[in-house]
Amino acid sequence: MTSINPPLTKEDFINSGWQDVVNASEMKDFEVYKQGFKQKQQEAEKAGNIRQQAVFGILAKVTLHRLPTLKILNNKYKSHEEYFIHIFTKCDPLIDEELNFLTEIAPEISDPELQARIADILWSRRHNKSYFQMAQLAINAYIKSAINLENSISLVEHPRNSSLLFNRIERAFILANKINNNNKLKPLEKVVEHIEKVIDRYQENPYHLSARLMKLLQENKLGDPKKYAVIAEKAARLAESSAEKAADLSESSLGWEWARDNWEIKAKWHSIEKDRENEIAALMLSAETYFKEAEYALKNNYPSYTRASFFLKEAIEAFRNIPGTKEETATGKARAEEAHKLLVQYQQESMKESMTISFEPIDFTEEAKKARASVRGKKLQDALFSLAFLVVPTKVSELQKEVEQMSKDYLLSSIPKDKVNQMGKVVAKQSSEPEAAIKCEMYKEAVKEQKIKAIEWIEPAREQINLEHSVQLEDFLPILENNPFVPPERVHLFAKGLYAGLTGDFYTSTHILIPQIENSIRYLLERKGVVTSKYDKGIQDEKNLNKILDLPEINHIFNEDTLFDLKGLLVEHSGSNLRNCMAHGLLDDEDFSSPLMSYLWWVMLRRCCSLFTNKQQVDLSDPWVRYAGMFKDDPFFDEFVENMAAYRREVDEQVTAQETTAEESQSE
Repeated sequence: MTSINPPLTKEDFINSGWQDVVNASEMKDFEVYKQGFKQKQQEAEKAGNIRQQAVFGILAKVTLHRLPTLKILNNKYKSHEEYFIHIFTKCDPLIDEELNFLTEIAPEISDPELQARIADILWSRRHNKSYFQMAQLAINAYIKSAINLENSISLVEHPRNSSLLFNRIERAFILANKINNNNKLKPLEKVVEHIEKVIDRYQENPYHLSARLMKLLQENKLGDPKKYAVIAEKAARLAESSAEKAADLSESSLGWEWARDNWEIKAKWHSIEKDRENEIAALMLSAETYFKEAEYALKNNYPSYTRASFFLKEAIEAFRNIPGTKEETATGKARAEEAHKLLVQYQQESMKESMTISFEPIDFTEEAKKARASVRGKKLQDALFSLAFLVVPTKVSELQKEVEQMSKDYLLSSIPKDKVNQMGKVVAKQSSEPEAAIKCEMYKEAVKEQKIKAIEWIEPAREQINLEHSVQLEDFLPILENNPFVPPERVHLFAKGLYAGLTGDFYTSTHILIPQIENSIRYLLERKGVVTSKYDKGIQDEKNLNKILDLPEINHIFNEDTLFDLKGLLVEHSGSNLRNCMAHGLLDDEDFSSPLMSYLWWVMLRRCCSLFTNKQQVDLSDPWVRYAGMFKDDPFFDEFVENMAAYRREVDEQVTAQETTAEESQSE
């Protein structure tokens, strides 16, 4: 605002006609006023009335921003004061001249809603002893405004408007709490008195006003615990009755939520008066609402075992989290076990409810032709090498960008999701933390990508090789012998695993290769001096693959893409988790026909071929070539590398060309 000379005065405010805006507003809410003030400002500007334009400009500014709840504030601001300071110093700054004008008019404002807003801003912006009177003014005005709103709106007809009342009472309470010890009028007592009257009037308020006000009292150890425990129980039972009779799911869910909230409020009142028996009893009743909601999920017009399973899981957590001694919580733990048993039954039933979604069939004909052509007419070893580099592992950087974009478009990271197995049991929960949620979603998306690569590229090429060659187990030995990734005493095990996978026996290949992958990684780490076991009371147990793949030294063995692939395939619950599923006997016959088993087999073929110590195909850049196989402890290793450099460049160009072709083909 440009300076007004002379400065605005109380008379400018009185003569501006501001009351016309308030009188024209059916609901006395400053958010309703703001449009009227803005319109008056524009009219004054057209009329050339600079002083009136300035008055309404200030009023429009101070009413522009809503009064947020503490829950919203806590996400960004610690208090209303911090919020007001940020808004009116950075977003829509109020200069000293404007603050002086507001200070002069605040006591003269006859509308408590506008007075409360202005006095609150002044208290926040000029927070000193002389402005305690502004806090007192705001407290009284907020209570008067709440009373006016209560008289002008029907909470029975418009129950959601209860938030308007609560926000103003809450703000009055907070301000009173801040200045109570420095004020002879003891404003907190008056605010609490008003709160208690409102609770008495709205014990059955369908939109939870009494419960929210009781929480406000509880947070500050105020109110009569015995009286309000009775009110909370009455509200809880009414909410349960409403939920059971509800005609639709949304109405029912709201009822159960309010019931739980009131049972917990009742428990808190008992806790305040140190009545442990009744506190635990109330918490048990709160947990029981999840059981009842699960029953409702199966009885309504759209029965759902999936929905019922969700509520049983919540019931288990609620019963287990009831605090107390072992004896005090025994009943809760027993009830949690009952919920768990029922959950297993419901989860199995929920799998039958899975919706079948029809998609247009994906035509992989062209990709399959290219895959077959890449190995057709080649010698077996060359064909295997071509298959090993036919596709490339998931590009982590690209996948992360895709998932982050999906997260922005569809809010994936803000909606925690469960991953279930074939029996409907939850095996992974997506974190609500954005970074962890993105990683979780990346592993899920990678599974889809791996399946497609197996179907459209790996399987056609594998079938073509089998058509042209009568493959024998011994054909794999040249690739595996002297291979840094394969311990000498495990060559035949690897050969059996790779041979079984090439011939389509993924039962055998998966059971052989998964343990050998784990052993090989441990083998490579040990050769680098990394201890792969833990020492506890004289016992040295080997670390499992879950732990090994998180060791920092693992980054010297695998690049980011390969490591991501292995983690997702073998140990990540959000991915395929094949190592753990196989180890615990969780894979069925059908699972071994999944494209993932083909992809896993291909990953191992690629790894072995990339370290194949044939002179034409050895990858001398791999850090482990120096420490294993035919080059182990070779004093002429460096000279050999130098002599082969020129020849190797030619071979590297061939491999790069194959990988580039594969990437281009996949992107077509």
